[in-house]
Amino acid sequence: MPPYLSPGGQSHILPAMQAFFWFTSHLPFICPSASIRTAARRRCLILVSYQKNIHMKTINTFHSAIAPTLGLAIGSILLASTFLSTNGYAVPPTHSGVILRQHTSLATTNSLQQFVGYYQLPNKVAFIQFEVKGNALFATQLWDNKVYELAQLDETHFESKKEGHKVEFLKDSSGQFASAKILGRITTVKVGFDPTTVKQLSAAQLKQLEGTYTFKDDNNLKLDIRSSANGLTLKQLWDNKEIAFTPRSEAFFVNADGTFPLTFSVSNGAATQVTCFEDDVWFKAQ
Repeated sequence: MPPYLSPGGQSHILPAMQAFFWFTSHLPFICPSASIRTAARRRCLILVSYQKNIHMKTINTFHSAIAPTLGLAIGSILLASTFLSTNGYAVPPTHSGVILRQHTSLATTNSLQQFVGYYQLPNKVAFIQFEVKGNALFATQLWDNKVYELAQLDETHFESKKEGHKVEFLKDSSGQFASAKILGRITTVKVGFDPTTVKQLSAAQLKQLEGTYTFKDDNNLKLDIRSSANGLTLKQLWDNKEIAFTPRSEAFFVNADGTFPLTFSVSNGAATQVTCFEDDVWFKAQ
């Protein structure tokens, strides 16, 4: 049985437990010891742990590119603008003029734009925003709004400036950057929506998500989902508890405090299933 859907009527508290358990098992560095993690669970400090302890480890030294020595050196500022480091980044010499520095800054900024966007962690609750400020890439943890500057090591690899934890951007089959691997083991997926902004959907878009959904592992557990003025209302049919959700995209919804995500799968204009958190799948009755 899904832990956040207890027949005991605790649905208003336990959505955060799924997020807490996921993070304490996947990110052990956020709690100093196993005993502390165990004690936290026993005391049910779920929401506090979730909000304060989800850490994408921050940020270390910037490894700047070093231009190779050219066999034939020409002391012209114009020619200097073509000097490239071994990893492909333009590196102006110290005697370059303002025009060359501006040109290099623009090229660096444009290359970083391909990483910009919102990236969703596996539990579907947490997001990291990558954005360009000046000539650098920054990461913002949306659950606590902490901002970190990233140092670029090569075309796809970055690390935190303070602690040196790694971030690697990955391409999909079409050659577009579609995910980012944090700490070498946690893969986040780039999404095409802003998780901080409620998206306005039409009545028809909400209507296609309505229906009765049955839990994949227990046919006795059912949800009734209906459209509302602001989004959707989910009712647990075993205890009639209701939870309101607002949309962030046509298929992604969250509850009021952002700890309970719903991700719908839609085919031919109608929903076929809904996933709560990472992998709690509910099939829609036909």
